[in-house]
Amino acid sequence: MHIVLVVPVSHTHYVVPPIGLGYLATALRAKGFHEITILDSLKEKLSHDGLHERIVKLKPDIVGFQVFSYDFESDRKSIALLKKSLPATVTLIGGPHVSATGTQSLQEMAGADYGFVGEAEPGLPLLMRNLEEGGGQAAYSDIPGLLWRDNETIRVNPRQVVADIDAIGPPAWDLMPPNTYPDNPQGVFYRQRPIAPIATSRGCPYPCTFCGSGLNMGRKLRLRDIGSVIAEMKMLYDVYGVREFHLIDDMFNFHKSRVLEFCAELKRLDLGISYTFPNGLRLNQLDREMLTAMRATGAYAFTVGIESGSQRILDAMKKKLTLELIEEKINLINACGLEPSGFFMVGFPGETVDDIKATIRFAKKLKIKRAHFSNFIPLPGTEATSTLIQSGEVCEQNLDWSKMFYSKVSYAPVGIPPEQLKKLQRRAFLEFHLRPHILLKMLSEIKSFNHFKMLVVRSIDYLLKK
Repeated sequence: MHIVLVVPVSHTHYVVPPIGLGYLATALRAKGFHEITILDSLKEKLSHDGLHERIVKLKPDIVGFQVFSYDFESDRKSIALLKKSLPATVTLIGGPHVSATGTQSLQEMAGADYGFVGEAEPGLPLLMRNLEEGGGQAAYSDIPGLLWRDNETIRVNPRQVVADIDAIGPPAWDLMPPNTYPDNPQGVFYRQRPIAPIATSRGCPYPCTFCGSGLNMGRKLRLRDIGSVIAEMKMLYDVYGVREFHLIDDMFNFHKSRVLEFCAELKRLDLGISYTFPNGLRLNQLDREMLTAMRATGAYAFTVGIESGSQRILDAMKKKLTLELIEEKINLINACGLEPSGFFMVGFPGETVDDIKATIRFAKKLKIKRAHFSNFIPLPGTEATSTLIQSGEVCEQNLDWSKMFYSKVSYAPVGIPPEQLKKLQRRAFLEFHLRPHILLKMLSEIKSFNHFKMLVVRSIDYLLKK
């Protein structure tokens, strides 16, 4: 069986190895399925027609599409095109959007034959074996996380959480070599290339109401063994020449002892790498010893989730942070020789114009070198979105998946028109970054003309998309 795993045509600017698909490839190989292709539309700059042509040439038996909410319509278009040309090819969908919406995703994606909710490593090889051997629907109910059609009914099976994530093995890096990817990482800036993203844990126990991470990976924090993490990094260093690592965990610094063990191993190897955390670190669990150890072993900067300059809104988000603690920790990060940036959000439910202006003032007050001001996104399945639906402020049937992107206005609080909210987001971005010391620092970190072009494109997209 030839299996193709697809990164869809998308308007996102993050062009990074899709390690989620890489883990699925590893799980499939462990069960004897070796004819696997990862087809990355972003990396290869494919249009829908271009992606379609590539898949048709491959003539796969199975095609699996990665689905984020903002790519839902793109995936649907690609699957519809594929079914016209290769009607016998089995199509699958999975990823954060499918995990959040469950049976609804398969209802709305008529061309998709199956889907998976949650972590698909346990269930996907079982479905492949079933399809290969013609086992039929009788065995479908035994496949963890499977979405499947039972005549006119769409069913979803209970998920299986991967308790030991080390048991999966590292992602299939040979199918997505990091040294072939452009200098267009998630966090925009970098120090060295090539760059590889790496995950050392899954899950997040914190209850932030706007975040969809728990819907996909669960609330229970599961940790890889540090020896396994270091072995993967060393392999990427030796085989693909990787010199910078972007740790994409939601909760890397939950256990101080584990962070110190990680740093001790890096110090022992003395590879001269750099690393950062584009998804952020948890502010309240940072201390001087941890920061100093990271600084000494190649960490140079990271982003932290601040979100708001209004304590009322922070409490509504269930961030479990205070403005005083945020400022204290930002000062500590700087004192340890690291450069923090901040994630901020505008347009959270219940927020006022005064709250947003307070966030802008707070961002400018903090000693951070960059600030990312995202519009609130009513991600399906999150507590914040469920509350909006229950109150009638948002109609679930009218949610526009294509607007579920940080630069677009997919929701505006009562009392703030969408046009005004977009203007406030632009104002936040410009007021923060056009200050001379911030702008000059940012310009000094540009590595190449292509890096400069990428930065300009992202900035224009950020400022102009509505």
